[in-house]
Amino acid sequence: MCRRLTGVTAAGPRARRAALPALAVGIVPAAALVVLGSTGRGGFATHPVGVLALVAAAALSPPALSVSLLAYLASAVLAVATEHPAAVAVWNAMWLVPLAVSQLTASAAVRRGRAWEHGLVLATTGAAALATLFLVAPDDPFAGVPQIAPEAWLVTLTPIGDAVSVLGLLTLLVLPIRLGRAALTSTGPARAQLGLAAAGTACAPLTVVFCLLLAVARNPGAVDPSTGSVAFLVALAGGAAVASTCARLAARSVAPGSLRLVVRALALAVALLVVTGVGTLLTAPGAGLAPTVAALAVAALAVVVVGGAWLGAARFADALAADSPDDPAPVPAHDSSSGSGSDPRSAHDPAPDPVGDLGPPAGPASPRAIPGLTPRENAVLELLAAGASNAGIAAQLVVSERTVDAHIRSVFGKLDLAQTPETNRRVQAARTWLDQH
Repeated sequence: MCRRLTGVTAAGPRARRAALPALAVGIVPAAALVVLGSTGRGGFATHPVGVLALVAAAALSPPALSVSLLAYLASAVLAVATEHPAAVAVWNAMWLVPLAVSQLTASAAVRRGRAWEHGLVLATTGAAALATLFLVAPDDPFAGVPQIAPEAWLVTLTPIGDAVSVLGLLTLLVLPIRLGRAALTSTGPARAQLGLAAAGTACAPLTVVFCLLLAVARNPGAVDPSTGSVAFLVALAGGAAVASTCARLAARSVAPGSLRLVVRALALAVALLVVTGVGTLLTAPGAGLAPTVAALAVAALAVVVVGGAWLGAARFADALAADSPDDPAPVPAHDSSSGSGSDPRSAHDPAPDPVGDLGPPAGPASPRAIPGLTPRENAVLELLAAGASNAGIAAQLVVSERTVDAHIRSVFGKLDLAQTPETNRRVQAARTWLDQH
C-alpha cells in the first residue's frame, strides 16, 4: 500500500524511464522562471541554480515526490508572474509538501502496511502549512516574496506559530528514530535496508535545520538573504534526491558500495551543516576574531568534522552490510522470541495484539511459503531470516513488537522447534525459511 502510494520501485531501467516524463514536465515551469528572472522579477525564486536543482530532483524522484516538487515549481511561477499576495502565500507554504513526501517516500520503501507515523507527519505538515498561510506576513528584506530567514518574518499570534513549528520539527524526528532503532537492533540485509530507510527519512529534519542555520547566516553572519534562499532551494532538492535514492536502494538488496555511498553522502551533509553553522558564528563581525584567525579556525573545523564524517560513515556502512544475505546467522544470537536476550516467555503469554493486526494483511502467501503458517507468520519469518529484530519486523509490518513476539512464538510452535540449551530457535527458524528459498 505505502509503496504503491509513493511509487517506490527498485532502481533500474524502469526508474530511468519514469524520469523522462518528470523531466519533460519540469522544463516548462523551469523555462518560465528563467524567462521571468531575465526580466528582473522573482529574485532568488527564479535563480537558475535553484530552479535546475528542483527539476533534477523531480526527475530522480518516485511519482508522488516528483509531483510535489513540480507543484512547488508551478506555484513559484504563479507567485512570480502575478505577484498576488495569495499566490505568494501559497508558494511560501508549498515547500512543506515535498519535505513531508520525501520522508514518507523513504519510510514507505520498507513498510508493508499503513503506518500511524505517516498520518502524523501529514497532519502536522498540514498544520504547519496552514500556520504559514495565515499567521505569517512578509517583512523586509523579503517583502513581496517568500522568505527563509525566520527573523525576517512578521508573525501574528507568535506563540501559536512557534508551537506549530516546534511540533512539526519534532514530528519529523519520529520516523528516523523509529527506523534507526529498528536498524540498530537488526542484522544482515534487514539492517542495511532499515538503515537506508532511516537515512532517507533523516533528510527532512536536516533540511529544516539547514533552514534555521540560514537565519544564523544572515544575522550575525551578514550573508545576503537571497543567496541563502537559493542555498535552501538546493538543499530542499538535494534532500529529496537523497531520500529517493535511499528509498530505491532500501526496496531491494543493497550492494555494499551503494550503501557506503549513501551513508557517506548523508554524513557529509550533516558535517557541512555543522561547519556552516559554527563557521558563520566564528566569522561574524561580532565574534571579535581577526580574519586570519577566523579563517584558520574554520579550516581546522572543516578538516576535523568532514574528515571524521567521511571515515566514520565508511565504518558505519561496513557495519550495516557486514553480514551476508545468505547466512542465517544474522538473526539475534539468543533464543528468546522477544529478540532482546530475555528469558523465553511461557505458553500463557498474551495472544497477538488485536489492534496491531487491524492493518492490511501481509499479502498473499508466497508460492514457497512455509506450509502450516499463516500469511502474516510467513511474513514475520521472512523478515526474521533476513536478520530483522523484533523492532525491525514491527517497523516493516506496522504492528506492535508484542504482536511480533507472539507471532514468532507461534512460528516456533508450528515448526516444532524445541527449546534446548544447545539450540537457537531463531536461527533454526531462519534456516527453515532459507532452505526453501
